[in-house]
Amino acid sequence: MTTIGNARMARPTVRVQATPKFNPAGRRFIRSAAVVAVLSASLFGFVAQANAGAESGAQVQFKYVTVSAGQTLWEIAQQYATSDARDYMANLISLNALTTAELTPGQRIALPN
Repeated sequence: MTTIGNARMARPTVRVQATPKFNPAGRRFIRSAAVVAVLSASLFGFVAQANAGAESGAQVQFKYVTVSAGQTLWEIAQQYATSDARDYMANLISLNALTTAELTPGQRIALPN
């Protein structure tokens, strides 16, 4: 304890720690991890690109139906569906990128396989 005049003052009990020095081994680990991450991302990109190229080379053939006057998607789905007509209708909408269920006479609709 220190005395200043008649008052006694206690020393602070909390010690201020010095900033820790950066560990060179930690720096090497971070650098190695970054290199591994970049190489992994590059390898993944090359593999994905190769797979996409192989798949895009395949030709997909669709059957097409020309819509008659008054014909609906539901009727087409019931006529050509091999299983559930509701799933087939959802595939029709997705495959032909239809935003509405309205069909125009003479419109060509691709049928899902």
